[in-house]
Amino acid sequence: MRKKAKNGQAIVEMALVLPIFLLVLIGIFDFGRALHCWSTLNYQCVQAARAATKRINPLYTQKIFSETTHPSIEEVEAAFWKFRSPMMASDSYNAMVFSGIGTASQTVEVRAAFNLELITPLLGGLVGGENKPGAITIHATAKENKE
Repeated sequence: MRKKAKNGQAIVEMALVLPIFLLVLIGIFDFGRALHCWSTLNYQCVQAARAATKRINPLYTQKIFSETTHPSIEEVEAAFWKFRSPMMASDSYNAMVFSGIGTASQTVEVRAAFNLELITPLLGGLVGGENKPGAITIHATAKENKE
């Protein structure tokens, strides 16, 4: 009789603890995804800003900044998308700003945001993104001086 009572107690304890344990595990997975997406988005912005600051022809005078001395906006956007992670869907990007490209400005700034949908059931409902409920919005900025 005692043995059956202990088996039942273990099942009840497991039924109480297992959902919390799984929620913590999925939360850790979501945190890892968020860290990966933030790191990738930051790297994309840095690489796009770096591509925009390189001179097309190094023989130009260092003090001249125009649309012909540095890469075009299309080349900078191509550099940005080149480093996209396969885990990050293209349609989840928003607020992409490429400033100082194709102008006489001496600095280039690349800004982007990414909406990451969380898979943790409770956490996704608690935190809301700027554009989507149940998602967090990750921002990244890179600013560099032209060569």
